[in-house]
Amino acid sequence: MKKVLRFLTFLPFFRKIYERHYYASGFGILMVNLFFKHILRINSNGDILFNFTAKAHTPGNIKIIGNDLKHSVYVSFVTSGGSYYQAINGIEIGEGTIWAHGCHFISSNHSYRDLKKNLPGPPIRIGRNVWIATGCVILPGVSIGDHSVVGAGSIVTKSFPGYSIIAGNPAEIIGKRCQKCLEKIPGEMTHCKECVN
Repeated sequence: MKKVLRFLTFLPFFRKIYERHYYASGFGILMVNLFFKHILRINSNGDILFNFTAKAHTPGNIKIIGNDLKHSVYVSFVTSGGSYYQAINGIEIGEGTIWAHGCHFISSNHSYRDLKKNLPGPPIRIGRNVWIATGCVILPGVSIGDHSVVGAGSIVTKSFPGYSIIAGNPAEIIGKRCQKCLEKIPGEMTHCKECVN
């Protein structure tokens, strides 16, 4: 399929599928997602192709930051079924970031006085090469630093620095990653024993 798409890249529709690696989800999933977006008009606003079981609110406010590894982010949009993207205040996702099934990104709260209004605020910011496991909820204004890992089922209510391993409800730091080899390390260290030497 990759060779056929490469041949058809002179057409903008196929060029986008090829450049964003949407084909990596498999032919069947790709066709179902395209059918839902372009024929049934589900999640049809915006430029991103979402999984047919996902729901996107204001997808035009989703930005992918970086140049080299953007395709992994696009593949996560296509393959992460059951996910919810509420981008009223914006969602910024760094290149190389991946997430699993059933993740929810919620960038805005409702006003207490008028439930029909959303409160303005900063966007959700997810750094480069972040791994978000299944069933996580990322709440308004949260920033997650580069190379972090978010454990399955976590509810992220506050921001965390890069190289953090976080989990829980509410999410807390449960470990760190080596800033060189990315292995799990204890405590306040920044590098594992092998990388220090």
